[in-house]
Amino acid sequence: MAVTRPTVADLAREPFDLIVVGAGINGAGIARDAALRGLRTLLLDKGDVGGGTTSWSTRLVHGGLRYLEHREVGLVRESLRERERLLRLAPHLVKPLSLLIPIYRGDKRGPWLIRLGMVAYDSLSFDKSLKRHRMLGRAKALRRAPGLDPTNLLGAAVYYDAQVTFAERLAVENALDARDHGATLLTHARVDRLLVEAGAVRGVAVTDLLDGGGSGDARAPVVVNVAGPWVDRVLAGDGSGSDAPRMIGGTKGSHVVVGPFPGAPEDALYVEAR
Repeated sequence: MAVTRPTVADLAREPFDLIVVGAGINGAGIARDAALRGLRTLLLDKGDVGGGTTSWSTRLVHGGLRYLEHREVGLVRESLRERERLLRLAPHLVKPLSLLIPIYRGDKRGPWLIRLGMVAYDSLSFDKSLKRHRMLGRAKALRRAPGLDPTNLLGAAVYYDAQVTFAERLAVENALDARDHGATLLTHARVDRLLVEAGAVRGVAVTDLLDGGGSGDARAPVVVNVAGPWVDRVLAGDGSGSDAPRMIGGTKGSHVVVGPFPGAPEDALYVEAR
């Protein structure tokens, strides 16, 4: 069945309960959840669904192991619950992934600290479907990953998270399901500014970036800004004229992905940077 693309003029005539700015995985998921609850929802993106940070992600559906170092226990538990939910709801896209953490003499995190983290991680995911962690001695670690540098190797830890190879598809499926449950989806529609009335955000001004789309307003009592790296750009158009501090900074991680080769480990390697 063909679906007619809404216009900006259509948005002005529609009474929305919620406007979501940004159709990455977060925005698409929020829109789907809201639509399933019966809220009249509008999902906007200046590009395509999943075309921003979602397409440049690590493609890990992780439980937040690193957050334990910062004692963010609540965030770890939330991440683990969300991971389990995705494994259950999207098993065709989200798969278990085993990770191997080699432990070397002189590492910042020694064997006992790694073991403690693994035990805490398993305890916080007591209701998970994935396997629990295992600690390996030096010989077993080398048998599992023969390519490891044996010099000063003490052992390794094996634990399980999940991976979504096609993160963009996960975002698209959420967005389409949101639309199927009544949400309005408009891509290539840039939010130019927030509509602020009596100190409260009451909607957004939108420009359709496709030829002849025009500009207009969309209104709702709640606007969620999940524009990723563009969060501050959306906020800069709030009409307040204030010099608010930047809320979103940049992050960078290095992920090396190679094709299969003889002797390649079956696990992903979680290696400490030196």
